[in-house]
Amino acid sequence: MDEPVVVRDAVPNAVPNNRDVSRVTPSATPKRAQRAPSRKRDTLRYLRAGAIWTALPVRDQRLLLWLLQADVVTAQLAALLVYGQLRTAQRRLARLSEYGLVAGFWAAGVQRPRGRYAYVLTTAARVDIERLVWPDGRAQRAIALPASPPIHQLASHDLLAAFLTRADASRGEGLVAWIPERPAGELFGGYVRPDAIAGVRVGGRAIVLFIERDLGTERGEVLPAKIRRYRSLFGGRSPLALSVGFVVESGRRERSIQNQLRPSPTGPRMLTITAERLAADPIGAHWADGLTSIPTRGLEAFGDTDASVLTAGCLADPDTLAAFDDRAAQAMSVLRPHLR
Repeated sequence: MDEPVVVRDAVPNAVPNNRDVSRVTPSATPKRAQRAPSRKRDTLRYLRAGAIWTALPVRDQRLLLWLLQADVVTAQLAALLVYGQLRTAQRRLARLSEYGLVAGFWAAGVQRPRGRYAYVLTTAARVDIERLVWPDGRAQRAIALPASPPIHQLASHDLLAAFLTRADASRGEGLVAWIPERPAGELFGGYVRPDAIAGVRVGGRAIVLFIERDLGTERGEVLPAKIRRYRSLFGGRSPLALSVGFVVESGRRERSIQNQLRPSPTGPRMLTITAERLAADPIGAHWADGLTSIPTRGLEAFGDTDASVLTAGCLADPDTLAAFDDRAAQAMSVLRPHLR
């Protein structure tokens, strides 16, 4: 069982504890007391997240904290991150939906007409969980960046799932950090907005890879402008030990992007790869820049690392949450001079 009886009963029992102590609301005149309006019967949906937080299983808490940064999740990814089994993930997400903490919806788009079912934090739950994480408020409130469509974010999360599934902790190969789209963009004031920033460990070497998940919808000047912003932000007199990887849907799209990636002696290295190749072998898959081909493990490292590799079930470790937000960027020395 994934939810002990005591824990399971604690949340429903919290409902009466969150109701008004008295159903009588005094007006300005003491003699004119009146009954408060009746609450709806389904009071679970009106609970504040803070009121039931300690009654939630630890796995639920960590997934909700992860969603605070990553925005959207499927049951399959939730199982990979923390629950272990798909049926357990489906059951827990359904329960969190009953509590009003997450909302489920069908995510689809032109590129993914069949779509898939996904979950996001409700607006009220996001506000409450932020207060739990930052009770005194955030020291520097990040700018509010609009999120990409869920179908686009899920396509980026698929790459995270591939890295986690095929990580090799015994060889020290895999992710040590994965900063999702919104916190990644906030790090640079929205000037560049990668779909993710991957910190990759290969042996004792540390690699930074900016992920641009391309679904073939960007036209005209969007792609060239994006490339110019990366080169402007990270430009300099010498090459920089970080790479920007465009992950595309087809070889045709890959060739189209390569035609716009004129090699530069300075700034970050611009690369392309198909999502199919990257998902099959995230560390060994070869990226291309139009002239050469190089595997992920062969990308230039910015330094050394002995950080733990992220694997399936990584959210079971409470310290892992730091690998999914702005704290991970502080550990990447090559990024520090450019953070805002």
